[in-house]
Amino acid sequence: MEVSGEIRLYQSALIDTSIFWHGFPERTGGVSSGERLSLNLGHRWGDDPANIQRNRELVCEHGGFAFDDLTVTKHVHGTRVWTVGEELLDPPEFDGLVSAEAGKVLGAFAADCIPLVFADAEAKVCGAAHAGWRGTVGRVAVNVVHAMVKAGASIEHIKVALGPSIGPCCFEVGLELVEEFNKAFPNAEGLVVDGPVKEHINLRVATRIQLEEIGIRPENIDDAPPCTMCHAERFFSYRRDGQAGGVHMGYIGVRP
Repeated sequence: MEVSGEIRLYQSALIDTSIFWHGFPERTGGVSSGERLSLNLGHRWGDDPANIQRNRELVCEHGGFAFDDLTVTKHVHGTRVWTVGEELLDPPEFDGLVSAEAGKVLGAFAADCIPLVFADAEAKVCGAAHAGWRGTVGRVAVNVVHAMVKAGASIEHIKVALGPSIGPCCFEVGLELVEEFNKAFPNAEGLVVDGPVKEHINLRVATRIQLEEIGIRPENIDDAPPCTMCHAERFFSYRRDGQAGGVHMGYIGVRP
């Protein structure tokens, strides 16, 4: 496997880059080594903190915003959302972030889970979220949209992009999880996919369903990112690499 080169960003054509900084950095262009080669952005499973610090600085430099303006919190596979400017509890454990402040950049970590970014170009409000299967079933994406509306956004203008994450091709699950998803999203076409051994879940279908249910326009949802597990040369994957691997980050912020 060849993992080399400069920082590369996966971006969504839905997000207006003249108004928002946004992107989902791939795994190249960093300073980490081993299975975390090279742009590991998360502390959770080890790595030298100095490497992670430098990798995050490199992402900010590449994106064109200041490191001090990058806002991140610890993810706990939950559904809580924090809006910039509100009191930040200690420890700051939130899986969703929202900002209406120009210059602030929100980060959401993932390593097979879905990093989502949200943008209302009219109101200049943005959001980010980490959604694994628990966050998807719990509708963390819906909570981010509600927080954005509270901050001045409009449902009809919000656009949502799903970042690189495990696809239905690879997300094999047991019967108990299949039942949980069927209960949360009854009669959802394409949610459960037959696999060679066990059934697979399509987290993208579940995400689209919950967003459309609250009024997000179908054309304002970009739900076709690459699969992290399929592309080892481009992305980290917890399913593939375990805790020896690295972590990605999706980011979005309103340009000043």
